[in-house]
Amino acid sequence: MAWFGWALAAMGLMGVANVGMKAASLRGVSPAATLLWVVVGELPLAVAYWLWRGRPASPIGGITWALVAGVFAAAALILLNESFFLGAKAAVAVGIMNANFVLVALLAFLLFREQLQPSKLVGLAATLSGLWLMAR
Repeated sequence: MAWFGWALAAMGLMGVANVGMKAASLRGVSPAATLLWVVVGELPLAVAYWLWRGRPASPIGGITWALVAGVFAAAALILLNESFFLGAKAAVAVGIMNANFVLVALLAFLLFREQLQPSKLVGLAATLSGLWLMAR
């Protein structure tokens, strides 16, 4: 389970990023400008990571999926930043956005044949129940 530490670290970093976007909104930065500065901040790190990994060649099908993922990620951040601009509480808006794991689990089951054990289904239901309680 070496991946688990990486996933936890990603959770922590994304949490700080989401708080940063909310803080930008509270300081009068427009949703569009917030997204622009997020992308400007991401680009050097993305290039450094690509260089560090040895600039691996990629098949066109994989590149296409990565570009589509980027478009959807940007669209999600646009919507999240709009919700902050309209006064959403950070914990609730980010919680709702991150409930995408339900869709991810379903699509991973359908597309990649990943298994959904009963314990994982219970965890999904518990998380959605908690989210519902937070949003009330």
